[in-house]
Amino acid sequence: MKTDEEWMREYQKGSEKAFSFLYEKYSPMVFSYIKRRLRSEEVDDLYQKVWRQLHEKRDLYKDQPFAPWFFVIIRHLLIDEYRSLGRRNVREVQEELIDRIYQKDIEEGQDLDEILELIPPESRDLVRKYYLEGISYEELAKSSGLSQTNLRQRLSRALKGLRSKLNGQ
Repeated sequence: MKTDEEWMREYQKGSEKAFSFLYEKYSPMVFSYIKRRLRSEEVDDLYQKVWRQLHEKRDLYKDQPFAPWFFVIIRHLLIDEYRSLGRRNVREVQEELIDRIYQKDIEEGQDLDEILELIPPESRDLVRKYYLEGISYEELAKSSGLSQTNLRQRLSRALKGLRSKLNGQ
């Protein structure tokens, strides 16, 4: 049985069969990954861009592990999409939050909601509202009855707590 890396090398040489294999294998993961990060009306366009980008960037592939290389392409497309939509404070920060929590690659299939279950409900609610819903510090401080300084401290502590739980400390 061929590895993904072997299939990618064949695709670089023009094999439609190789592309079909990669598409069939990664399509559900790609769609799910994008769907969790964009509004439903934006998913299909970016999903198509991902496959077009794989085609356009195929010559840049250099015998590295395929999946991480491919997901870097997807993450860059997502960041570009967030910027074009003017949603840096909602979606791009969500990606940065995941990076700050993990400080490593995200485990396949692990959802941000699952990760947030590791912290107390009051912290989870603040993290969710700020990072995922894009509520500003001002609005969140007012609705939670916290000062902006206290809110920043709580968010910081929540991220540190998540990081330590994920690292098994």
